[in-house]
Amino acid sequence: MRLLLACLVGLEMILIGCSGSSRPQSKEAVQAAIEAHLAERKNVMLSNMTLEVQDVEFNADKAEADVNFRSKQASDLVVGVHYVLRRSGDTWKVESSSPTSGMGGAAHGGMGANPHGEDEAMPPPSTGTPAPQSSH
Repeated sequence: MRLLLACLVGLEMILIGCSGSSRPQSKEAVQAAIEAHLAERKNVMLSNMTLEVQDVEFNADKAEADVNFRSKQASDLVVGVHYVLRRSGDTWKVESSSPTSGMGGAAHGGMGANPHGEDEAMPPPSTGTPAPQSSH
């Protein structure tokens, strides 16, 4: 399944690169770069999520994108990630990512992996009450 996803992302990148009408400063080009970045991560189960690019801001050879990852099993479970990308020729490369929101939906749900591939844990959903402090 992962190989199929990587092949599809690769094909999309080739089509974007070969198309005379493709625009490097497009939401689709940024989404393809993020998908390619995630396909390289072994700990990300993209098949369990839907990637939704919410907003992209372009500034010369830099782009910033806000992305939501929605669970396919529980559509109210959403994780937001902010990506910073840099353009190299006609393609974009992910430079960094950071969480923009906690997980929504069920408190005991999970998406299988942190979608931006970082090692830190995602923050728990906000309940409005402070978390209990350890006495040790």
